[in-house]
Amino acid sequence: MLAATRLTYRINRFEVWSITVMTVLSVIVSTAVVAWLAQSGYANCRGDEFGNMDAHCLSLAAIGDWVIRIDRASLSLVLLFPFIAGLLLGAPLVAREIDRGTARLAWSLSPSRLRWYVHRVTPILVVLGVAALAIGVVADRLTGALMPAEDLANSFVGFHGRGVLIATGALLVGSTAVALGAVLGRPMQTILLALVLGGLLQVAVSEVDRKVFLQNETVVDATGNYSDSNIYLDSRFVLPDGSLATWDELIAYDPSILTAEMGPTYPNVSLIIPGSRYRSVEAREALAELAIAAVMLVAGGVIVMRRRPG
Repeated sequence: MLAATRLTYRINRFEVWSITVMTVLSVIVSTAVVAWLAQSGYANCRGDEFGNMDAHCLSLAAIGDWVIRIDRASLSLVLLFPFIAGLLLGAPLVAREIDRGTARLAWSLSPSRLRWYVHRVTPILVVLGVAALAIGVVADRLTGALMPAEDLANSFVGFHGRGVLIATGALLVGSTAVALGAVLGRPMQTILLALVLGGLLQVAVSEVDRKVFLQNETVVDATGNYSDSNIYLDSRFVLPDGSLATWDELIAYDPSILTAEMGPTYPNVSLIIPGSRYRSVEAREALAELAIAAVMLVAGGVIVMRRRPG
């Protein structure tokens, strides 16, 4: 197993080193950004109604503006990391060996194609998962540095752009690329198709969660105060009997509102997912992405075992 792992890393050393260097540089830069913002307190600097800052904030503005820009740019790039890392590591893993013909030779020598597949896939997925998790943690810290007053463990700020979902998203994309590579046997075609399919699968997980689960888990918020910590899904009107109605249901209940000069006089409330549910929602979507990744890996293994040698 150790020899097979070493061989796998050697075959994919360019991809592994690229992702490793990218991750290490990101961690170093982000750590410096987070440390500076935490020590300087610049993220808490706010101007008055005329945009004027106090002397301390003004003295930090020259470097602080650049640090904030780096923080925000880094968070934007985090959204791309699952695709970059997943495609770079996953797409050529099986497809390249089939394309070059080395897989045919390996299959003729190996007692088990499945063992060959596991030895190729497992070490690379470990690298992918660890690197993506590091980036997810970094993104979490960068978000917290920009919003020091926010309790990120109970907030949907930056949802899908930080934390464990970066790691599971990368594993989903990478596993999809592995399975498609086993089918297509061409790295470039695999990258293009995996980019589309991996993106669609991630969107599908989010949309299914929103429409199947979150819609049934909403909490009524009558405060009228908007908060980035919550997910706002819809709004309703409160009828005299206390029930909630959509706009169409309200019209059916009281058609006179269509001609009323002041519009509806019924109280309006929001249907939200409170920030306190962040961890459970994150865990559910992460498990869904891991389940899809597992299905893709199993499919890739089955294809490898049944694929014709030629």
